[in-house]
Amino acid sequence: MKQLLALVASITLVSAGLGAQRAPLPARIGAESRVVIEHVIDSARTAGLPTEPLTDKVLEGVLKGADDQRIVLAVQSLVRELGTARTILGGATNTALLGATASALHAGVSPTELRRLVRPPGDASADAGVLTSALVVLVDIVAKRVPAGAAVSAIGDLLQRGAPERQFVDLRNEVERDIMAGRPPESALLERTRAHLRQLDADPLMANPASRRRPPSA
Repeated sequence: MKQLLALVASITLVSAGLGAQRAPLPARIGAESRVVIEHVIDSARTAGLPTEPLTDKVLEGVLKGADDQRIVLAVQSLVRELGTARTILGGATNTALLGATASALHAGVSPTELRRLVRPPGDASADAGVLTSALVVLVDIVAKRVPAGAAVSAIGDLLQRGAPERQFVDLRNEVERDIMAGRPPESALLERTRAHLRQLDADPLMANPASRRRPPSA
């Protein structure tokens, strides 16, 4: 698994370095599937969506040994999720943030729940880096069988208090350790989140004022 992740990461770096150039699809992809995938990628490019995640999804599927049909379906699903993510984010073009939002959708977090975590349109103080990290941690926590609603609530509370990026990473690591020790996933998340909120209350300087969130409107 570590070798697979390393290969995916290295491929991602290579594809990012290609810039606007069209990355070739693996030779293993059959002719019919190749036409479909290239059409999806071209359509995404025309729509202004990032295409690197789509190419990376193809390469990931090949590395995992998925057949052509599954790869095509995965790419089609991802482009839909990227489009929905851009709508949720109010037209944002940040590739990392779009990818994290799309991953949250794929993990089963609803668009309504995700909107609770997104700053209102026109709020210039939004920190894309913090929000991206928060969404990545959200996906990881949901993957640990924490209910999506509870995970969204916990991440939203920390975002609203202006928690820095490192605090989201710490939360994920702590919850993972608690689950491995036998604690129920949701209980582990709630207890750890409360501890982090107390920490922010006790030391307001930890919080990033630019990252503080207004409570979501009803």
